[in-house]
Amino acid sequence: MTTDDRVQSVRNAWTNALRAEVLRVGRRIPEVARVVTVGMWIATYADADGSNAFPGRDTLATLSGCSQETVTRAVKVLMGVGVLARKRRPNASAMYQLLMPLGGGLDWAAHIHHMTDTRQRKAHAKAKAERIAEATRNASTDAVENLSDSVRGRVPDSVRAGGSETPPTDPDSVHGRPRTASVDAFRTASAAGVYQYTPTSGRDPLPDHTLAGLSPQPPKRAREAVKDESSTGEGSGAAVPRDAALAFVRGRQPLARCTGSDCGIQLPYGATGLCQGCADYLATTDHGRHSA
Repeated sequence: MTTDDRVQSVRNAWTNALRAEVLRVGRRIPEVARVVTVGMWIATYADADGSNAFPGRDTLATLSGCSQETVTRAVKVLMGVGVLARKRRPNASAMYQLLMPLGGGLDWAAHIHHMTDTRQRKAHAKAKAERIAEATRNASTDAVENLSDSVRGRVPDSVRAGGSETPPTDPDSVHGRPRTASVDAFRTASAAGVYQYTPTSGRDPLPDHTLAGLSPQPPKRAREAVKDESSTGEGSGAAVPRDAALAFVRGRQPLARCTGSDCGIQLPYGATGLCQGCADYLATTDHGRHSA
């Protein structure tokens, strides 16, 4: 018998076919190599025709370097793609039969889930889903308990949700405006703090300066000639004030200034010496302690 007349056994043909399958899909589905490893060790126990293989699960687990559960999952994948048949026997290990693959490539993707869906992976996925659900419930509970805070984060404070109550007259309690200290708190300085003089913004800094003496003038008649300085030749020189009150204001003496050190603010008309702030500061400060 020549070499060309030799017929390849089923066991060798089966081994070559599964090796080709690992090279074809091993990079895309790495678990196929582990499945085929278990199948190769089963083939070492089979006869030339691929029958009469009955190694135990513990033996296959030791040879393959995996657990018995992994051996069971690998056998399910091989049976699913149609290259292995199993026959259970009472009180003995199962009997395996090698089946030659027919046609083109095997459909590993449809049956590899038997290898990947392990108990550990399922338990991990279940625990992860429970943690996500618990976090979602806690977030929902916090949102319901802190409803006012979440609403304020989306709706401006100045918008009132219904109600017919009268708006408060206190400017510090207006809805939508941040609560600040009253104006008097800023104007009044504490005894231990630095003196703050009363701000003069928005009012006349000279309380005794008043123009109440001005009287309204009657409107001029239509076609009444208006006398101009330019027509009388009086345009040169200082202009003569027409109003007695304005002339009185211009003729007053300049304001005196505070004689305290590092002060020098203007005093009201008729006042001289120290201002009220310097006087209060000197009255409430222990000069002996500072000089020591």
